[in-house]
Amino acid sequence: MTFQPYALFIRGPESQIFDLADKLGFESHMEALAVSIFEDNPDKGIFHLQALYETEAEAQQCHKSLDLADTLEAFVTQLPDEDWVSLSQKGLPPVEAGRFWVYGAHDKAQIPAHIPWPIHIEAGPAFGTGHHGTTKGCLLIFDELLRSDRNFNQVLDLGCGAGTLAIGAAKALDQNILATDIDPDAVTVTLENAAQNKVSALVQAYQADGFDSPELSGKSFDLIFANILAGPLMELAPDIIGSMAPNGHVILSGILDEQADTVAAHFTEHGLAIKKGPSLAGWTSLLGEK
Repeated sequence: MTFQPYALFIRGPESQIFDLADKLGFESHMEALAVSIFEDNPDKGIFHLQALYETEAEAQQCHKSLDLADTLEAFVTQLPDEDWVSLSQKGLPPVEAGRFWVYGAHDKAQIPAHIPWPIHIEAGPAFGTGHHGTTKGCLLIFDELLRSDRNFNQVLDLGCGAGTLAIGAAKALDQNILATDIDPDAVTVTLENAAQNKVSALVQAYQADGFDSPELSGKSFDLIFANILAGPLMELAPDIIGSMAPNGHVILSGILDEQADTVAAHFTEHGLAIKKGPSLAGWTSLLGEK
C-alpha cells in the first residue's frame, strides 16, 4: 500500500501506550491501517505509538476521541510516500516463547528448525499478536504445562484477540479449541489467522460477552487462556472458576506487574492455587489451578 498516510503519534509511559494501542485497534470505531509501538526511552519506561490512517480527518477524529491526558505528547502528521503498512510489520521481529515462534510473513524463511509450533500472525491493530508481553507470557506458561504431561481435552481462549493462543493450542494439542471475544472483528481475524496457520478445522471462534454465550453454557474446560485486563479478570473470576474442570488450569494475563499481587489474591480467595509466571516488559502472567 504505497501512499502518503497520516500518522497519529503518541508518546508516554509504557502501560498507557499499550492500552491506547488496544483502543486504536479492535476497540476503535476508526480502526487504524496499522499500529506500531517503539521504545523511546526504555530506561524510564517511555514508549511511543504510531497509528496510520488514510486521511487526516480520520487521524484527527481518532486523536480527539481518545481524550488523551495532558501528560501524553500527541500530534498528527503526514508521512512520505512509502509502503508504510509493510514497513511497520517488518519492524516487528519474531517472538520466541518456549517451543512457539510468532512471526510475520517477512520472517517465514527464518523459522528455526527446533521450533515445532510456529504461529504466523501479521502485525496490525489486533490485540494479542504475540509481540505484547501478555501474549508471550501466556505462551511461555502453556509451554511449561505441556511438558508436565497433563491432558487438556477442553480448551478455551477467552478474549482471543488475534487468535494467537487458540492457534498455538490447536497446533500443540492437535485438537479442537474454542475461542471467544466480545468484539466481532476479533472473531473474524481469529478465523482468518486460523486458516492462515492451517488449523481452521480445529479453531471455533464466536462472539461472546464473557461467559454469556450458548457456546460456553454448561461447558467445563481443562485449560482456559484469559488474556484480558486485571479489572475484567477479577469481575469474571467466579465464572472462570465455575467453568474450570476439576484439577483444571487457567492462564491469567493482561496484568501489570503492580496489579499481580491483587489479582493473585483475588483468585486465591475464590479457591485457586496461584503461581506467578514471567514478568515481561512490565506485565505479569499468572497460572491458576483448581
